Amino acid sequence: LVGNVQAVYTSRLPQARYFDALPSATAMLRLAPQLLASGAAVSAEQARPRYVRDKVAKTTDERLADRAVQNQHP
Repeated sequence: LVGNVQAVYTSRLPQARYFDALPSATAMLRLAPQLLASGAAVSAEQARPRYVRDKVAKTTDERLADRAVQNQHP
């Protein structure tokens, strides 16, 4: 496992092996030629990040709904 997963999920994944590494643009550029050659490319409209963790932020709609509720109850 890489990234900040150790700090967040140590208690849930005690037996996992962790690497202190985060993705970088340089690393992505090194992977790009092989991924393109294997047909892994998608259009910008179809590109989506892949997350393997719980929801970490509210959507814009959720934040707006929260504000609406807060404004109703001063």
